[in-house]
Amino acid sequence: MFLNSVAVSVTLLVGIMLFHRRLRHSEQWRATVTPLASIIGSGFLIVAPLLHSVMGKWALLGMVGLSVFAYALGWVIRFNIASAEPYLEKHPTGVISRLEKAAQWSLGIAYAISVAFYISLFTAFIFDRLGVSDPVAGKWATTVLLLSIMTIAWLRGAKGLEWIELVAVTIKLAIILGVLAALLSFDIVEGAAWFQHEAITELSLIQTTAMLAGMLMVTQGFETARFMGEQYNPEQRINAVKYSQGIAITLYVVFIGLTCPIFLTFPITELNETTISHTLGKAVWVLPFLLLIAATASQLSAALADTIGGGGLLKELVQWRLSNNVYYMLIIVLALFLVWSANVFEIINLASKGFALYYLMQVLIAISLVWKLPRNGVLIWPRVVLMGVLGIGLVFVIGWSIPAPHS
Repeated sequence: MFLNSVAVSVTLLVGIMLFHRRLRHSEQWRATVTPLASIIGSGFLIVAPLLHSVMGKWALLGMVGLSVFAYALGWVIRFNIASAEPYLEKHPTGVISRLEKAAQWSLGIAYAISVAFYISLFTAFIFDRLGVSDPVAGKWATTVLLLSIMTIAWLRGAKGLEWIELVAVTIKLAIILGVLAALLSFDIVEGAAWFQHEAITELSLIQTTAMLAGMLMVTQGFETARFMGEQYNPEQRINAVKYSQGIAITLYVVFIGLTCPIFLTFPITELNETTISHTLGKAVWVLPFLLLIAATASQLSAALADTIGGGGLLKELVQWRLSNNVYYMLIIVLALFLVWSANVFEIINLASKGFALYYLMQVLIAISLVWKLPRNGVLIWPRVVLMGVLGIGLVFVIGWSIPAPHS
């Protein structure tokens, strides 16, 4: 009862703080919410079982590696907000413009893939609580939910989606902090050992690295700030990237660390969408119910964020004289196709490749701009070398990442 009380009390307390009027009406917070919703939309629910099953006692190191890589990519996005956007306004044609156009096409497709993943995970958690294990029924439920989002997008547009997103993110953050408090209490009370659990199957270093690369999508979302220029100025968007990544990385690293004793005490026997719910429920019985609320809130908010982002991108790329709502429809139609043609972990890997292609284009844009912009006494080579390393890492994700085994 103590651990359950800790989880519920912290959730309620944080929820009250996050719903405070001053925070809700803060422009910087509203700018941060969209990338934050996308980053922790899926990651919090799926990354722990993925990493622990593939890497075992090295899971925390894997999360730190993913986080460092993602934060470096966030640095590239921040650089391009400050430098590429004004450059492209003055030079609408040329190599950099073509790279930006290609990057946007890859990102639009990646958004549609991620929407399919978010909603598939959403229905998986609901069906798990209801005791329904029919995969076809799950796909039909996912289809109905996507059509519902399509209806909201058609009737209310981005404003209707953003309002739901803000409420969902607030609920999700409150629950996440409540879950973390309960896990910390469990680890202290039980006194379980740390970093001693093994992966489900023994993998080679290359296989482990390939699967870790396939998880890049769980750190994705910070790039949405690139496409919020109509609502927020460059400084607010740069800060939105920085703040959203800082919050998400902190939550991820702490969560993976605190779940190490849990997965030693209750080893993973099979890996699927709801593994985290079953495992944490063995430690603290209220956590599956909190995670169910977090799942519904997080997947919905992330799906809405990427529907908005993807629809806005398509409008810029296609440039037909149609309302934004039509482009939201196109994103959801592609998501529906994916729901019926792949499982959740395959969708994660596909999305990781799509986002990696977008980030690679952004890295190439940044490298090109470094040589063109005034140096102001700043050394160019360290930047170019770091961007080159990031580019090589992204090529590996695109070419060699593989999905974790879905059992």
